Amino acid sequence: MAGFSAIVVLFKRRESGQWLPEDADRFNGMVLHAMAATIFCFLPAIVEAATGPGPDLWLVCSALLGAQITVHAAIVMRLKSTSTPARALVAGGAFVAAGLQVLNVVGVGASRGFTPYLIGLQWHLLQAGVLFVLLIWVRDEDIEGGG
Repeated sequence: MAGFSAIVVLFKRRESGQWLPEDADRFNGMVLHAMAATIFCFLPAIVEAATGPGPDLWLVCSALLGAQITVHAAIVMRLKSTSTPARALVAGGAFVAAGLQVLNVVGVGASRGFTPYLIGLQWHLLQAGVLFVLLIWVRDEDIEGGG
């Protein structure tokens, strides 16, 4: 992630040192999604160390991941630098990932298993990857002499 961040910073800063608002939001989102994925990869080990092995491990982890994804989606919906359809698409996907966590917590479908939790982690990784691609994508208007 540090390497990706360095690439983005190198390419996205303008001569003035300023960022476009949408690029700043994308960069922050990319870093936050990567950090969330990292934290939630370690969370099961931390929960198990704190509570001991037991059947409620994925219940606790899914509840925390679902809450985090929901809060993150609510924040994304408030971003003015992103178009409304893009915000709705991202928030819709986030609410699906959070909904899987809710189903996992209540024991529907996966009966408090690892798979829905993994899907929530993959949501964060997918978002970090998409935001990285959006950041490094060279737009025609950014090409000198292009248009």
